[in-house]
Amino acid sequence: MLPTAVRLSKASRRPLTSKRGNKDYYKGTRQAFLPNGTRTGAPGKHVVGGKAKYRLIDEKVRVFVAPPLEQIINSPLKPYVAQNAHLSKNELNAVWGKFTSKRGVTPSLFLQKSREAFAELQATYPEGSAEEPLTAEPTSSSPDPGAPHKALHSPSAEAEPATQKSSFWSRA
Repeated sequence: MLPTAVRLSKASRRPLTSKRGNKDYYKGTRQAFLPNGTRTGAPGKHVVGGKAKYRLIDEKVRVFVAPPLEQIINSPLKPYVAQNAHLSKNELNAVWGKFTSKRGVTPSLFLQKSREAFAELQATYPEGSAEEPLTAEPTSSSPDPGAPHKALHSPSAEAEPATQKSSFWSRA
């Protein structure tokens, strides 16, 4: 019996993931690879007998070694915010925006805030200024202000005369 064509195609070659690999295959966050390209291996081993089925080996566990605390404090690199800076109560509540009330966002509060926002928009943009239609009138830099605008890639605007044919066969 012959295998089907789908079985022989490239569709069956799925990428190798940690779920499909053997017990030592762990991609993770690519921490198992050293900068020179060698693989450090799994941080432990599977144990058949016993309560814990996977036992970590301390020598193989990958750890981050931080510099000493004095070196971090004396470093020229500093955070954007000082460690002793504290937010005021208003700054802490500013995250919640305008919708602050004891009961959360109620329908009446939402209606009130939407009316306030609409009033601000009307004050910013006077009545009728946003309703004017946009027109494509020529600017003063165009050569002929009375001429109608042509589309940039209009086939009728840049059509060749019928007498001149430029094709591969007419060159020979």
